[in-house]
Amino acid sequence: MFLFSVASDHRASWTTMPKGKSIYEAEYPDFLRLLVETRKAGELTQVQLARKTGHSQQYISAVERGGIRLDTLQLRRWVHACGSNLVAFDTELERRLPPIEDSAKEKKARRPKKA
Repeated sequence: MFLFSVASDHRASWTTMPKGKSIYEAEYPDFLRLLVETRKAGELTQVQLARKTGHSQQYISAVERGGIRLDTLQLRRWVHACGSNLVAFDTELERRLPPIEDSAKEKKARRPKKA
């Protein structure tokens, strides 16, 4: 993805945005960082990755900055062009992200008991 660092205070602003899309999740900057790291691990510049994927350098930059979201098939093409695969990418992403709590269990636990 991109070689940018997202300041920790930047994350706080993401949590105040409307929910619904993954770009508003607190973990999204971690995903973007891993995209950039994957590209760099493949020893590719944005221009080289653009050529391999059939996109422009501007597109690659926009993805790495979080301006364009990738669907699963686009992500697959990205990581394969970098010499990796979805399983390796997902494994590393899961290692970096906090566990997802079961919201159904949370709701049950918070629900007051009827008298």
